[in-house]
Amino acid sequence: MLLDSDVMVDVLRSYAPAVAWLASVRTTPLGLAGFAAMEVLQGCRNLTVQRRPPYNWA
Repeated sequence: MLLDSDVMVDVLRSYAPAVAWLASVRTTPLGLAGFAAMEVLQGCRNLTVQRRPPYNWA
């Protein structure tokens, strides 16, 4: 399944519906297109936010 940058932004912001949806498809192979990854990176406020680990699955 190919993810869109909107979904990743919501997950990184801990938006509950997006996090729940992503957790529900956890066993499905996921991908993020290069341009979508760049959109997410460009939307970061600073380098610290860019380097922050993504969503914590624990």
